[in-house]
Amino acid sequence: MASLTNNATAGVMYAGKMTTLITLSKTDITQAELDKCIQHIQTTATIVGVGDDTAGGFNTGASDVVHVLAEGVVPAVGADYGGATGVTSATVTCFFE
Repeated sequence: MASLTNNATAGVMYAGKMTTLITLSKTDITQAELDKCIQHIQTTATIVGVGDDTAGGFNTGASDVVHVLAEGVVPAVGADYGGATGVTSATVTCFFE
């Protein structure tokens, strides 16, 4: 990976891979809501993994928090994420490689 310096004429602060962990939160998230959020993320990023807060994986109508690991620029987080009413997204952490 290239090593860049930031001087007075260069606005580049970073170049490389970005990996972000976000949460999708709503009481009893449905499969349709999760699909809508995932499709929204995929407009600018690649999904690396999806996990949730229940045993045995995602349970439609039972999971309250879903964790999404994405590579690339993730769309801005917030309420009604990706058009899924009631689903709120938040950035947990962002890694730059």
